[in-house]
Amino acid sequence: MVTLNAGVATIIYTESESLIVFEGSMRLPNMKEYSVISDFLKEATVTSVEQLTLDFKSLEYLNSSGITTLSLFILNCKQEGNPQITVLGNQSIPWQQKSISNFKKLWNDVEIII
Repeated sequence: MVTLNAGVATIIYTESESLIVFEGSMRLPNMKEYSVISDFLKEATVTSVEQLTLDFKSLEYLNSSGITTLSLFILNCKQEGNPQITVLGNQSIPWQQKSISNFKKLWNDVEIII
């Protein structure tokens, strides 16, 4: 298990389950600041070659730079052809209602469970 603290958010990667859990609130000011998260996600794809689950159910807030970072990550996985991405969301969190479904538009193979 690897944990990354990003401001008031925590990201936990459990390699044995190919699961990344996002908790808290991600409000980093710009794309440059999100590079640590982008690198963290890329590193997870090294060990989760076939399947990776992104669990946002406890992520209360994500700003536009964070959404862009996740979108670029999904596009990179699409370009590489792996890993297969599953996104878990929470219907009661407003940003997730609006933004998670857009990941499917980026890569039709993304599985979304809200």
